[in-house]
Amino acid sequence: MKNSNPQNISLLEYLKPKNWIILIILGFARLILLLPFRLVLLIGYLIGLLLFWIPSKRSNIAKKNIELCFPELSENEQNTLLRQHFISLGIGFTEVGMVRWKSNSSLKKIIKIEGLKYLKEALKKDKGIVLMSAHFTLLEISALIGRQDFVEDLPPVVGMYRLGSNPFINRFFRNARLRSVESLVTKFEVKDMIRALKEKKIVWYAADQSFSGKNSIDINFFGQNAQTNSAICRFVDITDCSVLPYFPKRLPNGEGYELTIYPAIKTSESNKPKEYLEQLYQILEDHIMDYPEQYYWVHRRFKNDDKTKDPYQF
Repeated sequence: MKNSNPQNISLLEYLKPKNWIILIILGFARLILLLPFRLVLLIGYLIGLLLFWIPSKRSNIAKKNIELCFPELSENEQNTLLRQHFISLGIGFTEVGMVRWKSNSSLKKIIKIEGLKYLKEALKKDKGIVLMSAHFTLLEISALIGRQDFVEDLPPVVGMYRLGSNPFINRFFRNARLRSVESLVTKFEVKDMIRALKEKKIVWYAADQSFSGKNSIDINFFGQNAQTNSAICRFVDITDCSVLPYFPKRLPNGEGYELTIYPAIKTSESNKPKEYLEQLYQILEDHIMDYPEQYYWVHRRFKNDDKTKDPYQF
């Protein structure tokens, strides 16, 4: 795994001009976070508008996803949702900085956690717990539940982490998440994830993006066929862990964030992966409908192994 420890960055990387821009952007982001919360959101809003007006492949992907998932909307309504989504993406960039640099006392003022009773009930089983999350534009905000200042007496939380190609971005995201969780694992470190669950820890896990392979199962998501990773069912079978859907919301008018924990999915269904996952995805779909612009629509969620049926042929 290339540069698996993003802390180790060679001097050569600092000398590459392509990295200078990244370092400047990160420095600018650090300065922005000195501003009041609502001003930070406003800057994110403006970044999102800029992204919306710049033609890109990601914009085409998001547009297609919105067309597929919200066919009842008129073309104007779909375009409005697309614009709102890019604004949400722009705000999401600033939120990563909040998680990385804002103090716990500042963040705690704008975070509300719903459904803690379901988490407490799961803890009474004295088993591992999966907080089954999903990719929202405010994904990093979800990690805050792992901070002891936010929820008392929680077991250690282990988070998922995806390595990118740039070491500076890797280090930034890694350091941001490690402020909230005990440790990080990649999708290639499944044994470490299972070990954490056997040690009765909490795993913050998101597997809602398109997945092909032997563990892939087709499920219905917004009326579309979506290839989905069924590994969570194996985790349940091996560790008898509880699986609780866990999704974030960015509240309107700068009112902060709501992190919602839903009741555990029945483990008796884990031997029926399709039925088990469709329970989870129905909860996710219902949650998305509250603020649909906040889901991560720029991902090719409905790509198909059959290239002739690929909806993203632009």
